[in-house]
Amino acid sequence: MSAGFGTRLKPVTDEVPKPAIPFLNKPMVWYALHSLKLAGIRRFAANVHHLPDIMASCLERCAESLQIERPAIYRENDGILGTGGGARSCCMLLPDADRFVIYHGDVLCGVDLDAAIQSHIQSGCGITLVVAPRPQNSKLGMVGVDDNGDIMRIRDWYRLGCDENTKFHPCCFTGIHIVERHVLEQLPADVPVCLVTEIYPELLGRGGRIHAFRMQDFFADVGTPATYLEAQQQVLDNPSLLPGAEIQVPDFDDSVRVNPPVSISGDVAVCDCTIGPNVCLCSGAQVLPGEKLQNEMRFGHHRVFIS
Repeated sequence: MSAGFGTRLKPVTDEVPKPAIPFLNKPMVWYALHSLKLAGIRRFAANVHHLPDIMASCLERCAESLQIERPAIYRENDGILGTGGGARSCCMLLPDADRFVIYHGDVLCGVDLDAAIQSHIQSGCGITLVVAPRPQNSKLGMVGVDDNGDIMRIRDWYRLGCDENTKFHPCCFTGIHIVERHVLEQLPADVPVCLVTEIYPELLGRGGRIHAFRMQDFFADVGTPATYLEAQQQVLDNPSLLPGAEIQVPDFDDSVRVNPPVSISGDVAVCDCTIGPNVCLCSGAQVLPGEKLQNEMRFGHHRVFIS
């Protein structure tokens, strides 16, 4: 899923689609494709809408970097179709596939996706959502999971027969779904629809089953500069949290003071400045002499920081 506007990361997303924004010098969507590759998935499709040419080009470069098949691209030219409409359109580009992993292009997650797929198959459900523990007072929507590993609540929508007094395990949705083809084919073609707020609640309301794969791995919602930089700090401190993450720190002269953790692309020119902590300078980042950088990411003339 690579069509969204990424409004909470404006003004960067006025010029760069959110999944194409770098995280430790790789586009965020690179990590999604890397996770799919690790799970043995070999065929891909992606929807694009906001800045579609830039997003499609980014997907092609990521596929080349990962040595995977180039994604088939569905362009939502007449308006954004939401997760349901986008997923249905993508599944039509892969007509011989029976099962789909829907992976939001801006998700940063360390999940064992192969284990999630096997759990989905064993459940016998048409839909599985990958969920993570939900911290208290989290702004992420509540997903309630019962002791059998099925979802009984999504936000304020409950499965038939359940209510607010039914006990559940509090989780949050990671943006990764595993869905059988027949589920997507039932959706209307070229009609905007959201899986999470429309299709799944309607299914629960009829008493339908949705399986949950509860993971304990790294997961970051990077919707805002604050959450982006929090995730950056976590992965800089421990790159193994996010498969494929790499830290670069070139050698500098004595005029550059580095306060770890930082990651700096080798093509970034810096002098007489202080960098860190929690700074990532991606390819093409611009740094002026005398600057003191901390808690931010730069690429080209763009910055993600807290003003």
